[in-house]
Amino acid sequence: MKASRICLGFAAVLAVIGLVAVPAAAHADTYQILDLDGVNFNGATIDVIGITASGAVVLVENIPPGAPLCLISNICQEYETWMDGVMVNESTTAPDLVYDNGALCTVSAPFLTPTFPFPVQGICNNGHEVYSAPSDAAPYAGDNFTGPDPVADLFASPPTEIEDFDLNSSGDFVYTAYHHAEGGGPEAIFEAIDTSETPEPASIFLLGTGLVAVAGSLRRRLFACSH
Repeated sequence: MKASRICLGFAAVLAVIGLVAVPAAAHADTYQILDLDGVNFNGATIDVIGITASGAVVLVENIPPGAPLCLISNICQEYETWMDGVMVNESTTAPDLVYDNGALCTVSAPFLTPTFPFPVQGICNNGHEVYSAPSDAAPYAGDNFTGPDPVADLFASPPTEIEDFDLNSSGDFVYTAYHHAEGGGPEAIFEAIDTSETPEPASIFLLGTGLVAVAGSLRRRLFACSH
């Protein structure tokens, strides 16, 4: 009786190891959304210069040439550096930073192929991608995505549309939000910080080899129990 219980215990542990070792289904990244600044402020327009690998975002405020500040001080541009949703520096000269903005690319969007059989362009960086569905790609028209899954990776949808992406290698991106309900005009600039936890490859390798070794030992014991 005792031996039978031990064998059942080995079988249960082996089943648990099997469940842990099976790859989990892909899931959407989670984001912390930070409101950086309005795109129009006292007649000035604000544009994104870029985002760094650490998530610092630099904006430039373009002051109209006829505005008093520009006429009096000859300062027609101001640069803002934002970190974690807080402006940490403001200067009349561009900060000396290295940007990690990603690059234009053809994204992985197989769900758009039946309705829009042309390459969908977006921004890619280190395996991450951000893009908008074309306006005639029903039923996804105007939707924004951060990956190839139309359900799990839907980031925003009408009446809000996001454009003008800069995407760093960590999956953080900065964008401008447009509200269709307000005539399609831009509202503000936001940063989306990817808060998803990604296991380190080395840790995964060690865990996998350990589980394989334990599973092999348990299988030998189960084989002995059955004979």
